Amino acid sequence: MPRTSRPRHRRTAGLAVATVAALATAACGSDSLVMGVSFDRPGLGLRVLRDQSGFESELARDLGARLGYPGKKDLTLSNVPEPRATPTKGAVPYDLLVAAYATGSTPPKGVHLVGPYLRGGQDIAVRAGERGEVAPGLLVGRRVCLVDGTHLARAAGSTFPGARLAYQRTLSTCLTELRQGTVDAVSDEGLALRGYASEAPFKGTIRVVGAEMGTIDYYLRVKDEDAELCGRVKTALEESIKDGSWSRLYADQLVKTGVVADVPAPPSPVTGCSGA
Repeated sequence: MPRTSRPRHRRTAGLAVATVAALATAACGSDSLVMGVSFDRPGLGLRVLRDQSGFESELARDLGARLGYPGKKDLTLSNVPEPRATPTKGAVPYDLLVAAYATGSTPPKGVHLVGPYLRGGQDIAVRAGERGEVAPGLLVGRRVCLVDGTHLARAAGSTFPGARLAYQRTLSTCLTELRQGTVDAVSDEGLALRGYASEAPFKGTIRVVGAEMGTIDYYLRVKDEDAELCGRVKTALEESIKDGSWSRLYADQLVKTGVVADVPAPPSPVTGCSGA
């Protein structure tokens, strides 16, 4: 049976900062499964004390149960820290990574990806009192902050022509500088920005403008040497979408908590490894 989701509790205290959510699984027959998830992204993956919440974290638990790792003793959620620069080659320290791993139409050679499990897009946050239209081409001469090392930061020169670009190690640092007036705008994944905007200390002080900046699909990354696990992960994600668990988790973690207004159609089709 899929794990029952737990709605994320609203918090008025400041956020503990660290960073997309991630999932990890071990090869067939192993006693435990390590899933890489975000510890600092409200709505996606957030840890406060011992409480781990968010859509990606709950999806990780759901997939873990389907893979045969339903409990705390055999499933470990491990932090994926910022900067959000997921390596495109080489080993990752998780069996399965679920933390906003974006890719183009062709996955890097030798990297096992399954998905998409989430669809989003790049967006812009400004101070709540900002007036007038906000768009990438209208920020000429203004200070725009991005998280250093990410794929969005690497493309910032062409995305924001004429803007004065600044880079920080974490999204929360960029948003703090926005509140303080050090920068004029912050750009990152839209769901991540909306998650922060729904929580103290940023709630009511920043707004996400809803910029039309294209679609980003996010994939699960499976431990490179484990092709058999990759097929099982694909089957598990397909089952979660088909039986409605994906939509229920999205509603609990992103809609009921005020991050977004509606549950979208799940991304389809799921691509990647063939079933084992």
